[in-house]
Amino acid sequence: MSTAATSPARLIGFALVYFVLAAVPIATTRFDGGIAHIWIASALLTAQLMRSDTRDWGRIAIACALSGMVATSLFGLGPAASLPLAMANIADTLIGAAILRRLGKREDYLASLGNVALFVGAAAIMGPLISALIAAAVAAWVTGMPYWALCRDWFAAHMLGMLVFAPPFSMFLRQEFGSWARALTGWRRVEAAGLFAAMAGVTALAFAQDHIPLLFLPMLPLLIITFRLERVGAAIGVMILVTIGGALSALGHGPVHYFAATPSQRSVFLEFYFAISVLTVLPAAAELRQRKEIFRRLLESERRFKLITESASDIVLELDPQGVVSYVSPSVTEITGFTPEQLIGRRPQELLSGPDARTFLGAHRSVHKQPGVTATIEYRSRIADGSIRWFEAKTRGIVDEQGVVIGSVSAIRDISDRKTMEMHLAHAATTDGLTGLGNRRAFDALLDRRLTDCAAGLGGGCIAIFDIDFFKRVNDQHGHAAGDRVLESFAAIALGAVRPDDFVARLGGEEFGLILPGVTMAQAEQICDRLRHTVARSPMRAAPGATISITVSAGLAALGPHLTRDAVMRAADKALYAAKTGGRDRLAIAA
Repeated sequence: MSTAATSPARLIGFALVYFVLAAVPIATTRFDGGIAHIWIASALLTAQLMRSDTRDWGRIAIACALSGMVATSLFGLGPAASLPLAMANIADTLIGAAILRRLGKREDYLASLGNVALFVGAAAIMGPLISALIAAAVAAWVTGMPYWALCRDWFAAHMLGMLVFAPPFSMFLRQEFGSWARALTGWRRVEAAGLFAAMAGVTALAFAQDHIPLLFLPMLPLLIITFRLERVGAAIGVMILVTIGGALSALGHGPVHYFAATPSQRSVFLEFYFAISVLTVLPAAAELRQRKEIFRRLLESERRFKLITESASDIVLELDPQGVVSYVSPSVTEITGFTPEQLIGRRPQELLSGPDARTFLGAHRSVHKQPGVTATIEYRSRIADGSIRWFEAKTRGIVDEQGVVIGSVSAIRDISDRKTMEMHLAHAATTDGLTGLGNRRAFDALLDRRLTDCAAGLGGGCIAIFDIDFFKRVNDQHGHAAGDRVLESFAAIALGAVRPDDFVARLGGEEFGLILPGVTMAQAEQICDRLRHTVARSPMRAAPGATISITVSAGLAALGPHLTRDAVMRAADKALYAAKTGGRDRLAIAA
């Protein structure tokens, strides 16, 4: 009840309805002079409290307590018992409502199977059980009847009344019946009317006689209504069952008269039957409602996914647990030339080879082990025209509701242009711009690898450092352009003098380095002398019509398993210094 609904007029109106729902059972179902065997009023109050602000609960509870006191005084155990019984009734409702509200279940406490279980436990069991302990003591004091029998009757009446009537009261107060009826169109209305008529007919057939136990018959149309018309339809079906079955039973018909029993026993049995009917369809209706909502969200998600995948420039690829393509977005055609139909049912590794296939397979396996972690890989793949392109894939595992991995999904983009630029940048970062040789960075990196190989026993080798003699004089006399041509000429001669596996780099200025893997010192000396002599015999063009003759000096040092790069370079530099100071145009070997 909203703030507006707790205005004096509305509060009085609600209290009058509560009075009627309390007075009628008290007046008609106190079969043995004890307490009422049917109790509906608490169900209405629970439904109202669940949609009201807790600040209004006090006024609502007081109004209903006063109504209950009047009903008990007029039709029940009299004024002496009216106040404690009213307090027990209100406590019954407040306990269940407070627990549900505390657990975060407000108006739609029947929306899921879990919520239904909470409603049954809190409102239909805990509240009635606690209030029964109080009310039975009061009734036993007034009537002198056995305490535990009164406790049982109170608990049964309140529990069964809550189960049967609280759900439809909640739907009525939320105007769910009207919204449901307006949503029905065409044949759905005809279907609903036919199902409700069938429910009424079958219920009348089962309760109009008392010589054959046919209480199972109404369950069939009730279940059909639940599946076809969902929660509101199920509530209407239950009300049809309760109205027709209760009326015929009150007139002396129905299977409850099939066996000999007291009126109170028949009443409890009938309410128990109605409660079982509610507990049969209510969880099913809640589960169907939840599944319908999940299905609706799934359709929305699928529409968004389809829109994204069809308009995205990246490829979206799904694999089943066996690594077979189960889906690929249409963008694959624009990027690779393959159509989705050509790829679905195949394994991506069929388009890969060597380490790239192992990389892709490794990513697929890793997300199966850790589905919550994104695996990012780069790999090369063949496209439809047979060429090879670079791709980047970000892959995550797909899990079902139990957390079991049922496949993987990848967002794949073409990174060939980026890879080409990276290779150009990497080449520029390790290449001397003037001579095209490797630079000092490339020389150091390769030397480190060779020393690592030496330490692992994978071969030795030597390094040599060459320096152009009197290079400053060349620049001073002929200009820097001539000096640059001399450096280029030396680079070309050096590349022609060494073996294919040897590495030549410009270390800076007029200084060059050679890495000669797998050679003895004698072989390295032969290679370096050949280069030195070739340079001395090769005049170099300084300007049109002018040439320059130069010589070079070199220091040679061996690689060793226990040497560092700095140690090897220092040895070669020291040998070069010896060659320079010894007259230039010569080769010196490190000691």
